[in-house]
Amino acid sequence: MNVTIVYDSIFGNTAKVAQAVAERLGSENHVRLATVQEAKGVELSDTDLLIIGSPTRGFQPTPQIQEYLAELVRFPNGMVAAVFDTRLDLETVQPAPLRWVIEVGGYADQRMVAALQSHGIEVRGDPGAFLVSGNEGPLKAGEIERAHGWADTLV
Repeated sequence: MNVTIVYDSIFGNTAKVAQAVAERLGSENHVRLATVQEAKGVELSDTDLLIIGSPTRGFQPTPQIQEYLAELVRFPNGMVAAVFDTRLDLETVQPAPLRWVIEVGGYADQRMVAALQSHGIEVRGDPGAFLVSGNEGPLKAGEIERAHGWADTLV
């Protein structure tokens, strides 16, 4: 299977998840890993599975990921996609009423799924949601292992 992973990362946490997913899938698949900036020139004609990753910023993916998804018009028939995001652990958000705001506002994964489906791309599996300890991270303990397990569900 040919897998293309496109991600954006601000503090390096989403990049670590993308690299963990690429590592896991790379042993049995051809994997191409690209930042969203690099991905603008990446041809998807041989991609079977497109994975998009973004940190959640203001309840959404980064503007660069949003732009990439909006411009995603040339893709092969039968290509499927999966998405993941990095997000704050709600248990650590204070004060407690702010947790409600985050729950209502949502996460990047929801917007990425909607954008892919608007292009007629089937989204495979549940979105990956990987937790960071603070606004800048780091990833919570065990998240890289969770990324490996999530990758296993995609192929």
